[in-house]
Amino acid sequence: MKQGIIKALLIYVFGFGLAWLIYSIFGHPYIHAPGFHHFIIFFTLIVGIIWTIIAILNFYIKRKTQKLKSFIITNLIVIIGLISSFIYDMKDYNNVEFESKPPKNQIISETKGDTTNVFHNGNIVFIKVKDSILLNLMENITFEE
Repeated sequence: MKQGIIKALLIYVFGFGLAWLIYSIFGHPYIHAPGFHHFIIFFTLIVGIIWTIIAILNFYIKRKTQKLKSFIITNLIVIIGLISSFIYDMKDYNNVEFESKPPKNQIISETKGDTTNVFHNGNIVFIKVKDSILLNLMENITFEE
């Protein structure tokens, strides 16, 4: 039984270890496309799925051994865990809203040296240099819900 678990885990340890090594050496220089390490992880997953299907067929057609059963269970746990983590990550990514306009009633204060600027929704409403107020439109700001 332990041999089946160890044999199944060696597939993923080798694949993920190789992906980590490749990432450590080359990094991920172009972030808009998958890196070489992503392809290694993907192919490790595909090899694991194919090997699991073959093991299931052998288990039901040829011989039913504890080693084969533990190999199948370990592979299924790893495969289901990887796929569910990918789905969970994509769910979080798909819920992100991309807005092109700034949020309403945003006030930003910016200080550079002796100058203080205050912006409301991207428009400047207050300028102060040292002790002198050069522009004060703060009383014209209305906040809407």
